Amino acid sequence: MMGWEERPAGVPVAGSGPGAQNKAATPAEVRVGRGVAIIQQGSGLPGLDQACANVTLLADGSLLVRSGGADLGTGLDTVLAKLAAETMRCPLDRVAVISGDTDTTPFDKGAYASSGTFFSGNAALKAAEHLAAQVLDVAASLLGEPREDLALEFPCRVVGRRGSIAYADIARHAQAGEGPGELTGRSSFTSNDFAIPYAAHFCEVAVNVRTGAIEIRRYRALHDSGTAINPELALGQVYGAVLKSIGHTLYEEMVFDRAGRCLTTTLGDYGAPSIQELPQDVEAKLIATDDPYGPFGGKSIAEISVNGAAPAIAAAIHDATGAWIRDWPITGEKILRTLGRF
Repeated sequence: MMGWEERPAGVPVAGSGPGAQNKAATPAEVRVGRGVAIIQQGSGLPGLDQACANVTLLADGSLLVRSGGADLGTGLDTVLAKLAAETMRCPLDRVAVISGDTDTTPFDKGAYASSGTFFSGNAALKAAEHLAAQVLDVAASLLGEPREDLALEFPCRVVGRRGSIAYADIARHAQAGEGPGELTGRSSFTSNDFAIPYAAHFCEVAVNVRTGAIEIRRYRALHDSGTAINPELALGQVYGAVLKSIGHTLYEEMVFDRAGRCLTTTLGDYGAPSIQELPQDVEAKLIATDDPYGPFGGKSIAEISVNGAAPAIAAAIHDATGAWIRDWPITGEKILRTLGRF
């Protein structure tokens, strides 16, 4: 598994981890276990979700994508821009996106249920394809060539057998009064087909069975999310999701007093993880596949990347100690109680 050396699970070990931090610990008190979680998720809700998009050719030959899908920090705007740029053979810096504005953008079911790339992305892709057909029609009349002899070419041109023409010239002709007007591709996308991402999360923990201290030594997250439209951001989502889910597995808890008042009202009290809680040996990897239904083969990366840590860590703790902890957060006290230590 990506560089892990073999070591029998559940055996005592010495070295780094809780045992190294506690001078009184002996090797027999620090036990190592491994766990794995196999996960699948959806890409939105087929048969229910719907997304619309418009892609407009502006007078300077650049593109404007309008989508009702809101970018909540997931990078959806970049995904939409890349899909339009790829389809129209344009540089990415020639594509602008307006999203999530109900006054100026078409309808979208919203950013939820891991649906952005599949539904909003497919809508943007279809709109760009609709625009491409219009651009070729206008270019055919300007170049005097059959439409079937023309093709879109990077950057932002239509080429034929006898000549070529830039998108800016096509746009100006379309808007100048003698053409068909501003060229805008429009689409609405819904589907009964499923684009299903898969993942496998592996972790290795060290547990001090005298104190209950837990250390996540190694973590691996392997994700099949189809063809990653934005690989760097997709990996960033996985790393962030791993840390987030480690947080709710081991640290985060809402504690209430007898009167029902929450006592953990600040990030310091609540136990949200920081970068210090990320395992030193952690790696995420995207496994490329070509989904037949996602835009350019893409599938979701969102919720599935949050779902692996809790079961993988719980299984690793059980492997190390024999204790099954089935409620969050998993604490040393719960482990010791389950082991009958107090």
